[in-house]
Amino acid sequence: MVVIELYGVARLRAGREALEVEASSLGEALLALGTRCPALSPHVVSGDRLAPSYLVAVNGRHLTADPTTPLTPGDVVVLLSADAGG
Repeated sequence: MVVIELYGVARLRAGREALEVEASSLGEALLALGTRCPALSPHVVSGDRLAPSYLVAVNGRHLTADPTTPLTPGDVVVLLSADAGG
């Protein structure tokens, strides 16, 4: 299983902090996310793609929006708004 952590607007829309999905790529994970949390579509995810204002961090190292990014069981995908600051 892959863990998807949600923050900000995505968390508010989904009504949850995280969920686990079966996925071997980011695109598969996003499809599962959109299916399980339909309130995220189309503002956060659309099919196997992220909305332009979002990125993911895979295992805290790799920032991407590429749906072909491979995932393996145990990976943590953090969904981030690209305009979030600190």
